[in-house]
Amino acid sequence: MRGTPTQITLTINGSPQTWTVGSRDMLLHVLRDHKYFSVKQGCDTGDCGICTVLVDGKPVRSCMTRAVDVAGKSVQTTEGLSQNGELHPIQEAFMETGGAQCGFCTPGKIMAAKALLDRNPDPTVEEVREAMSGVLCRCTGYVRTNDAVLRAARKLRGEDTGPLQPLRFFLTEEESAADAPLPEDYRRADGDLKPLPPVVITPPDMPATEVVGKPEIKVDARKLVLGRPVYAFDKYVDGMLYAALLTSPHAHARIIDIDTSAAEALPGVHAVLTYKNVPRIKYASGGQSPPQPPPYDQVMFDNKVRHVGDRVAAVAAETPELAEKALRLIKVKYEALPHVIDPLEAMRPGAPVIHDEEDTEGIYDAQRNIVFHIEAEVGDVDKAFAEADYVHEAEYYTPKQQHVHLEPHVTITWWGEDDRLVVYTSTQVPFHVRRIIAPLIGVDPKRIRVIKPRIGGGFGNKQEIILEDVCAMLTVRTGRAVRLEYSRKQEFYSSRSSHPNIVRYKVGVKDGKVTAAQLYFLGDTGAYGAHALTVQMVGGFKGLTLYNAPNSRFISDAVYTNQPPTGAFRGYGATQAQYGYEVIMAEIAEKLGLDVVEFKRNNLLKVGEPMLLAKKLGEGREGYEQALTTSAIEECLDIGLRVTDFYAKRKAYANQTGRYRKGIGFATTMHGSGIAGLDMAAATIKMWDDG
Repeated sequence: MRGTPTQITLTINGSPQTWTVGSRDMLLHVLRDHKYFSVKQGCDTGDCGICTVLVDGKPVRSCMTRAVDVAGKSVQTTEGLSQNGELHPIQEAFMETGGAQCGFCTPGKIMAAKALLDRNPDPTVEEVREAMSGVLCRCTGYVRTNDAVLRAARKLRGEDTGPLQPLRFFLTEEESAADAPLPEDYRRADGDLKPLPPVVITPPDMPATEVVGKPEIKVDARKLVLGRPVYAFDKYVDGMLYAALLTSPHAHARIIDIDTSAAEALPGVHAVLTYKNVPRIKYASGGQSPPQPPPYDQVMFDNKVRHVGDRVAAVAAETPELAEKALRLIKVKYEALPHVIDPLEAMRPGAPVIHDEEDTEGIYDAQRNIVFHIEAEVGDVDKAFAEADYVHEAEYYTPKQQHVHLEPHVTITWWGEDDRLVVYTSTQVPFHVRRIIAPLIGVDPKRIRVIKPRIGGGFGNKQEIILEDVCAMLTVRTGRAVRLEYSRKQEFYSSRSSHPNIVRYKVGVKDGKVTAAQLYFLGDTGAYGAHALTVQMVGGFKGLTLYNAPNSRFISDAVYTNQPPTGAFRGYGATQAQYGYEVIMAEIAEKLGLDVVEFKRNNLLKVGEPMLLAKKLGEGREGYEQALTTSAIEECLDIGLRVTDFYAKRKAYANQTGRYRKGIGFATTMHGSGIAGLDMAAATIKMWDDG
């Protein structure tokens, strides 16, 4: 409770309630304290909007609304929409259109939609976009959620919404994807030609199926639109302690001394962790299949910090407010060290050495901050460049991106009834969590049970051990349940991001065919090197294979800087490298006066062709020979050109002269679903009584 205790009376979902709240308590936290878990916490700063509720029928951000300010008013949450087990039409529409994907933003979206449709039962597309724009979503691209609102409006007006759009349209024997007629409802509600949902053009000889290719509603969609507490963020254990992390204000510093005595003496504080009282066990935090790729450059707490937001200490206390107060009592004496944030500068002689400790394993050249250096080559690259009709070189840069999954990292740990340590965490890699934290906390893996509930977005950032080791150690030390979560601010400086990359391509062309390609791929891995090797290797493999020149060379450096660490991110290095290849191919086509579509099409990897670099770039180990067995990329290209009116738009924008001009281009891409020879998958099939 924050501020002066105050009694308020209000109506929640039609039910009068009298609560005692703090004068500075926000409505979001009060609602969640009273188990209205549909109201999600994503930022606490009013930016994301997923905490939206209705106050007297108007949408408000509950994280920015004081509870005392809604006294005497009516508050409505998603829990109050369904009646007698029947979903509200808005909830039905979100299920039917696929508007609930990870689902963490869904209750906020639904409440924003209700506010709109209550005041305007027949909104335009633009009015829907405007009304829904205040609630962020990281999964759907907003198209499906906006279509859900339009579908709900038709339901509420009593109009026929029709069946869900089928996914498969069968070709006849005479048709190809390039000329197949598109269905009448191919256009979106806003008039655009982009298909929603995606259309699968199916060969005529492919057998029909009961479910595959048809618009099935997700099996867990109902609980998402109801706002059920299905996420780690919704988990609370009776009597649990609240943990908080003290992080570094310096980009690079050595801890000369740390005094935790005042924090430890504070009543209600049960544990304080620093480098002085936890084992120094080196590990790599990336959730990857064993043997874990190096470097092993992290410890739970260190006497050196390498980026703003690096761990310094952790506290477990009876309340969140008490834990934060204890952090303020910890006295840390730092020796600030020179820092470097540019990867090119980091490799130069005389640059600050970020990992100068003697017990780190697996760094290629610590004195030059090079985590890994990779070289791979097929064919005779130099000869092919010498014989090429045209050689083009270019350099590109891809910046750092944060995943911004709307559910922050959160972990809750406790001792279960069978004397097993339960780790309830928002993760993508539960088995890796168990394997990696076991030696750090001194508990046998067989005595650790990791539970991964539904996650509110991950996108690679939850393929990492971020909070689990600290939270588990606090439970080991105190014997109590402990909850540790990141704020949105901490997500930006203490979790992970994508790798910023310098991408240098050199491409040789002869008779319209790419005969030689070279890629130098420089990755900034930040302060620690988890995922650095594999991200760079994936970038090289995917970045040179789509156009699969018979003579290819890949060179890469992954470099430490005093930036926050990078990690797994959607595309896992492939997108950064392929971005460069797509741009340079377009530049070459323009220089040579070629049709960019046909130039790329003629050079695409074809079915039956070997992926030439597969064996040499195996994601941290020797790879396997691979060949392309199936592909529909040319059919996708044909359909994409048609539905975007590519050539017409390109011609229309060709002669622009203003300062701000609109470019029209296209890109193709490839990606894998696992590591050949290493990753495994399994499926469980359930059959109904009717077979």
